Amino acid sequence: MNIAFVETMRGFITPKSGPSTAVDFNVRASGGAGGRFTLTGVVHAGPWIDETTCEGTLHLSAIPARLAYDVRFKSSDGRVLRLHGAKKPSLLSPIKGMTVLPIALSDDTGTVLAEGEMRFDLTELPGFLASWLPRPSRAHRQLEARRVAVARQQLVSE
Repeated sequence: MNIAFVETMRGFITPKSGPSTAVDFNVRASGGAGGRFTLTGVVHAGPWIDETTCEGTLHLSAIPARLAYDVRFKSSDGRVLRLHGAKKPSLLSPIKGMTVLPIALSDDTGTVLAEGEMRFDLTELPGFLASWLPRPSRAHRQLEARRVAVARQQLVSE
């Protein structure tokens, strides 16, 4: 069965040298077979890129309970960067386990450039739940429009 939903995570990362900086992604997850989803959307990662398109994967596993995110994008200097981390749901702390995502930002050689934490804002829960409906929701349409606008802007800039 094919499933799709839209999720936004926001937070801060701290580079190896320098102050913390904002990071966020807004992605559409689609798929679901075997707990694997394809991600497409937009990302903002502080000094590395203002806003760009991204793609990646989300893998859900039951044992151990884990939601592993892997989002790839190009930085403003043309390097491929990888934002990755995993939520670890727990019966002892279900809300924190599903809303907090410890992350690392790495380059294409695997060198960690920054580490931090992203969070799912519970005030966005109604829109997130609505995005699971079988018909395309407003969240799906808004994300696709934003992703296309960012992609067009990148073409103009090149």
